[in-house]
Amino acid sequence: MSVETPAAETDMTMPPLELGPGDFAEAFGEPISDYVAGRISERGMRCRRLAPAERDDALLRIVNALAADALVRAGPQRLPQWEEGWGDHLEAITTPFDRKAVVPKYFGKYHLLRWLGDFVRPLSPDFEYDSFATIQDWLFDRYLREAGAIYELGCGTGHNLLRARDVNPTAALWGLDWTQSSSAVIQKLAAVGAIDGLHSRRFDMFDPDRGFRLEPRAAIYTAAALEQLGDRLEPLLDYLLEMQPSVCIHIEPIGELLDPTRLLDAASIHYFRKRNYLWGFLDRVRALRTEGKAVIHLERRTHVGSLFIEGYSALVWSPVRR
Repeated sequence: MSVETPAAETDMTMPPLELGPGDFAEAFGEPISDYVAGRISERGMRCRRLAPAERDDALLRIVNALAADALVRAGPQRLPQWEEGWGDHLEAITTPFDRKAVVPKYFGKYHLLRWLGDFVRPLSPDFEYDSFATIQDWLFDRYLREAGAIYELGCGTGHNLLRARDVNPTAALWGLDWTQSSSAVIQKLAAVGAIDGLHSRRFDMFDPDRGFRLEPRAAIYTAAALEQLGDRLEPLLDYLLEMQPSVCIHIEPIGELLDPTRLLDAASIHYFRKRNYLWGFLDRVRALRTEGKAVIHLERRTHVGSLFIEGYSALVWSPVRR
């Protein structure tokens, strides 16, 4: 197994970078609002490019991981692990509420991340989480401000719902997840007053409850949650077509938006397949558009990712109202 070079030993080899609003406008391929620019400036996201030896080591780690047989595959068999993982956050939720109490523990797992088609080493402690949050700020600011009710599918600890409330102070917020422990976390967030107007319900995206009806002017979003579906897409898509939310926002691994002729993109795609992450979702929504059943508002890679994958691409669409 390769060993990462500690940041303290290599910080002088490459100059530090502080990502600002212009950097994210370049990554997202469009101008960003004053609201999003302000959030970026508050976070102070600092990183640096890798020295050649570090980059080689990162590539070797990815090659070794893809060649190994030990990668855990996503799917319904992982429900017990998610029950345990979300339940670990219950005791940390106290009054006064600290947002860091609900940040999932997998953020910051790796010391190298993806940015604009290459690797960077974070120099600020919350760089990975802050870059992920910035994608949400961009999309939520653009699409959630007028929603009457907002539903997160696969909400986990509810940390993303905090940013939904930031852009929309009045909408009913729903945290939906297939685990009982997530519902307990959401209920505790409501109990300590972390988020007003917050509701929870168990919801299995593999087998959606058609009896659960969305409120008027509903918006739904997912953030690194659909990845667990693999290619089992139809039950959820059928549910969304029937419920007809005003907008569906997805921040997920979307292989169709990556370039298989580029090394890091190809490695990301292979990792998606090896882990049984989301596959074919964008192609299926495109087919729904061709059939006159969907409108696609945005399909965009964000150029933000973790060591092994660029897993935060954006798709925004709406079912065509009947």
